Parts: sequence; structure tokens; C-alpha cells
Amino acid sequence: MSSSIIGFHGTSFDSAKSIVKGDFEISKGNAEWIGDGAYFFIEGISKVPNEQAEQWAIAQAWDNKINDYKYKDISVIKSEITVEDDRLLDLTTSDGVEILLYILEQHEKKILRIRKSLSYLDGLIINFARGEGLLDIDVAKGNFYIKFAKERVYKIDLRTANCTICSVFNPKKNLQNNTIISNKKI
Repeated sequence: MSSSIIGFHGTSFDSAKSIVKGDFEISKGNAEWIGDGAYFFIEGISKVPNEQAEQWAIAQAWDNKINDYKYKDISVIKSEITVEDDRLLDLTTSDGVEILLYILEQHEKKILRIRKSLSYLDGLIINFARGEGLLDIDVAKGNFYIKFAKERVYKIDLRTANCTICSVFNPKKNLQNNTIISNKKI
């Protein structure tokens, strides 16, 4: 059995044009929320994931080094994410959290050895489990607190999740119908 999830990805207009042609670069690194993948805001604890994707694109456009936007044209892409249910790690459920904690518990010594000083453990554990062949998944989703422009400017650092996000490890396999649904000038 498979699931279909509608996801929204906010980015620059230039990147959006490339993505809809099939060139979706994934985010990589243990500091990523739920491991390597293309990230989407999805419906969950928020009912406006498309608006969150736009807010994310605005926040990501800002460059503290130049004190200005790196790009001023942003877009939101709507994608259909299809995944077999047994290849989805759903961290919004108790079963999903138990899987993550089981991996951590069973492999704690090795994870701690490679962890160094990283503070984002979810992504590290998921990347570790994929790398070791312990977790054969294509998509992960979870509820997280993400800082948009307002939260960054006013240094708002809540612990309460404000959005549900989804990470797609292999966009060519699990994404369909990538469509730009909005363009905006910052």
C-alpha cells in the first residue's frame, strides 16, 4: 500500500525553474532535520504549508554577510510525494518515534563516536541508519519548530513545533507533478 502526500517547497525563482525540469538538489548533512533529502512543508500541525514554504523561501534569501537578499524573486513549488507505506518513517506517530529511539539505543556508542559536536541528532540518526543499511526508507516526516524571517529577526526560539515537514531522499523516484504555484518579489 502506498501513500500520497502533497508537499510545498519554497526556493528562488531560478531554482524553481530548474526543479520543475527534474533537477531537484537534495539537502545533505547530519544537521538536516530528518536526514538528507529534498524538503517540503506538508499539511499536519499547520493547515497552511504553502504559506510556510513561501516564508521559508524569504528567510533563506536573506544573507547576513551582505545584509541584503541573495535573490529577490521567490517561488513555491507544489509536488506530489508518493511512497510505499513501509518505506515511510513517520515521526508524527508513536511507532515512528519508537523506531528512531530503537536505532539510537541499539547503536548509541557508534552514533556518539561519529556525532562530534553536532546538536541536531534526528538527521544524524536517520543518515546513520540509512548509511548502515538499518533503515530502508525513501521518505521521512515529522513535526518541527522552524524559524522563518520573523523568528530569526526577533530571535524567537520556541520548543513547540510549528510545522510538519517531509524529506524525500530520492526525488526522481518519489516526486511527481512538480509545479510552480506562486512567484513573488521580496
